[in-house]
Amino acid sequence: ASVVIRSGEALLGAQGGFTPSNGKKQHTPFYDVSQTDWFYDTVGYAYENGLFSGMDANHFAPYATMSRAMLVTVLYRMAGSPAVEGTSPFTDVPAGKWYTDAVLWASKNGIVQGQTADTFAPNASITRQQLATFLYRYAQAKPVQSNLSAFTDAGQVSAYAADPLAWAVENGFVGGTT
Repeated sequence: ASVVIRSGEALLGAQGGFTPSNGKKQHTPFYDVSQTDWFYDTVGYAYENGLFSGMDANHFAPYATMSRAMLVTVLYRMAGSPAVEGTSPFTDVPAGKWYTDAVLWASKNGIVQGQTADTFAPNASITRQQLATFLYRYAQAKPVQSNLSAFTDAGQVSAYAADPLAWAVENGFVGGTT
């Protein structure tokens, strides 16, 4: 299932869209993002603030699936890309990759855990419950009472993700697909 983010502005910190210092609408180099897209201002904010750089110089790929490494990299950039030391505890996160420092930082700060004891699965698509968990841990939110009863598939949510997903729903980051 693909991830639906309800409010990119809330996640990225923009208030009412993004207007650069020159007062004009953000212009991005992305051919696949137009001013009529509902996510235009959020993409502009993410691009201008170095959170996302696009799939290449001219394509943002707004409908592409996000990987675990992509989200961790965005969170790492939001934290200011702090210096990290050491090596990754995950055998599938080699040194020198675009996501290596981000995964190491997120692991050391308790934001992520591996898919197994020694694998992170950086290229795996991120699930909604993983997204909620990573955001929850990043925000260092206080646990909320899990209340996902409005969703018919709430019983499929893993125990580790119940509080983070309830937090993400409560704060408007994610919602149901129906």
